[in-house]
Amino acid sequence: MASALARPDITSPFGTYRAEGLVKFAWALADRHDLSATLRKMIRARVARVFAGPYDAVVEGLRFRLYPGANYDDRKMMAKGRLPEQAEHRLIAPLLRPGCVFVDVGANIGTYSLFAAACGAEVLAVEASPDTADKLAFNLAANDAAGVRLVRTAVGAEAGELSLWREPSNAGFATLVEDLTRGEWAGNWSAFRVPVRPLADVVTEAGLTRIDVLKIDVEGFEDRVLVPYLTTTSRSLWPRAILIETNCRPHWTEDCLSLLAHLGYEQAGETRDNILFSLKD
Repeated sequence: MASALARPDITSPFGTYRAEGLVKFAWALADRHDLSATLRKMIRARVARVFAGPYDAVVEGLRFRLYPGANYDDRKMMAKGRLPEQAEHRLIAPLLRPGCVFVDVGANIGTYSLFAAACGAEVLAVEASPDTADKLAFNLAANDAAGVRLVRTAVGAEAGELSLWREPSNAGFATLVEDLTRGEWAGNWSAFRVPVRPLADVVTEAGLTRIDVLKIDVEGFEDRVLVPYLTTTSRSLWPRAILIETNCRPHWTEDCLSLLAHLGYEQAGETRDNILFSLKD
C-alpha cells in the first residue's frame, strides 16, 4: 500500500482497494481508548507504517477512499465503521432538508458534505489543501454527489496567499495558524502556500442567495472566516445556523462568539469540539 505521504490515487475506480479483516483489526486496535494515550500513539505509528492505505470502504451508505495513515477522519472510519462526527451530525440533521444550502468550510474528505448531500442539501464544499481536495473530489465522484460543488481555496479576511501548515499523520488538521504547530500539537509540520479568499467572495461566485447551515472547521482560523463575512454581508446572506469548531479557540484573534450573540445568534447545541448557533427571527 501507499505511504501516508504518497500522492492520493484519484484515478483508480472505487473498489480497487479492499480492506481485509487484518487491516480493520489493526486500526481498531490503534483506536482503543482503554489503552493509554502513549501506548495508543505507539501502536498507531506502527500500524500506519504497514496499513497506511488507500482502502475503499462504504461507511453509513457513503463511499470513501480512506488513507488512515494520513488522516484522523479516515482512521476513525476504518476503526469504527461509522462517520466520525456523530454528535455534530445529530445536531445539524434536523436542519438539513431537501433543497437547503449547506456551506462546508474546511471540508476535509467530505464526511460533513456527503452527509448533508445525503439529506438532500445543496452543498458548497471549501477545502484549502490540494491533496485533501483531491481526495474529497474522488469521494464526491464515487458517490455521484452532483449536488456538491468543490472550491479549492483557503478562506480568510482578504484575498491573497498564506502558508498552510500540515502534519503528515493528520492531513485534516492543516492550519493557517503557525503558532498552533508548537506546544500541544508539536510535530513534523511542513508548510506550503495556498490561495486565500474571503468567504463573501466564495459565496457570491457560487451564486448563493442564502445559507441555511454554515460549518466552519479550520483549526484556529474560524474567527478570520466568520467575522469578516458577518460584518460585510447583508443579513439576508447570514447563515440561519452556524456550526463552529472551538477546540482551537485560544488561537483566535477575535472573539467571534460574542459577535454572534451581538448579531442575534443564540446557542442551540454543543459537542466536545463544536458549538451550534441559530439566528433568532
